[in-house]
Amino acid sequence: MVKKITNTIVLVLAASLLFTGCSQGSNAKSDGPVAVLQNESSQINSEAAQDGNLEVHFIDVGQGSATLIESKGHYMLVDGGDKRYTSRLVSYLQDEGVGSLDYIIATHYDADHLNGVTGTLSVYNADMVIAPDYKAESKVYKSFINIMDEKDIDITYPETGTEYKIGDAKFTILAPNDTHYDDANDYSVAIKLVNGNNSFVMTGDAEIESEYEMLETGIDLSCDVYLAGHHGSKYSSSQAFMQAMHPESVVISAGKDNKYGHPSEDALARFNAMGCDIYRTDELGDIIAISDGKNITFNTEKSSGSTKSNKKNNSSKTNKGQQKAANFIGNINSKKYHLPDCGSLPDKENQISFSTTDEAKNAGYAPCGNCNPY
Repeated sequence: MVKKITNTIVLVLAASLLFTGCSQGSNAKSDGPVAVLQNESSQINSEAAQDGNLEVHFIDVGQGSATLIESKGHYMLVDGGDKRYTSRLVSYLQDEGVGSLDYIIATHYDADHLNGVTGTLSVYNADMVIAPDYKAESKVYKSFINIMDEKDIDITYPETGTEYKIGDAKFTILAPNDTHYDDANDYSVAIKLVNGNNSFVMTGDAEIESEYEMLETGIDLSCDVYLAGHHGSKYSSSQAFMQAMHPESVVISAGKDNKYGHPSEDALARFNAMGCDIYRTDELGDIIAISDGKNITFNTEKSSGSTKSNKKNNSSKTNKGQQKAANFIGNINSKKYHLPDCGSLPDKENQISFSTTDEAKNAGYAPCGNCNPY
C-alpha cells in the first residue's frame, strides 16, 4: 500500500542522510535525495559531470510534458508524457546515459503527464517519487500505484517550502498549497529549480487558483526560465504570476495542432508583452537549457532523435540583470520586428529586443515590410 511520508519521517531521514553523506568520500554516489525545510528568511552528460553544468531537457512528447534534469551525474524526471511517447522517453533517457533516477515528480495524474512516469518506473529505479495527495479513477493512475507497490516505493507528498538537493543544484516545492481543489490541475506539484544564479519554475498544469496561492506563500518566484503552466493554457500563467516570476524565457511543451489550441493566444500575448523568449516543442522538438550557474544556453533540434549529439542550433542567455544584444526590435502591439535603424520603430515602452530573426519568429513576430529584417 502506498503510504504518506510524514513530515517527521522526512526530517529524520534528511538528518540521517546528511550525516551519512558527510562520512562518505566525495566520489560516492552521494547521499541520494536529501530534503531539508527551507529557511523562511532566506557530450551532454559527460560534459555536465565534468564542469558542473545543470541541464534541463524539455523532451518533445507531443501534447504532454516530460522534463529530464541532470546535475553532476544525478537525474530527476518531471512528468513523462502520454502512453504513445513512453518508448521514446525511455530511449531518450537511455541515450543520455541515465542509470537511475534520484527523483521522479509526477506533477498530477493526467494521462499526458503520468503515463510516461509509469513506463519509466517499469525500467528505472527511483530513490524518491514525489506526487500529490489525491486519488484518480483512471487506469493510468491505477497502473502508477501498482508499479509503486511492486517496487516498494512510498509516495512522498509535497510540502511547500521543502528543499531538495540534486547534484550541485537544488529545488524547492512551491505547490500545491491546499488539500481540496475543484479542478485536479490545481493539485499539480510546482517547483523552483536553482543552479547558482540561474533558476527555473515548473508548475505542471496548475491554474490560476494555485498560482495565487503560490504568490501568497511569500517564496521568491523570480526565475530565468518558466515551463509554461498547462501547456500554455489561457487558464494558467496569470498576469500576477508572470510579474512575480518575470522570466527571460518561456518553454511551452505542446503537440503540433493539438485539439486544445495550446498554447493559447491569451498566454502568448502575456509572454510577448513581458518580452520573453519563447521556445516551443511543437516547433523546435527537444529543447535543452544548459546552465553554468551564471548563463543559460538553449540548444534545440527539430528531429525525433536524441539531442545528445546535435547542439548546432543554440542561443546563449545571460542571467537576470545582464543585457543581450538587440539585433532586432519588435513592436509589442503590431507583432512586427524591425532592424534597429528602421524608420517605423515603436515607442520605447512598446519595444522588445531579439538577438536573431528565429528568436523573433518563435515569439510570434513577423518581419517589417519596410526594412525587411530577414
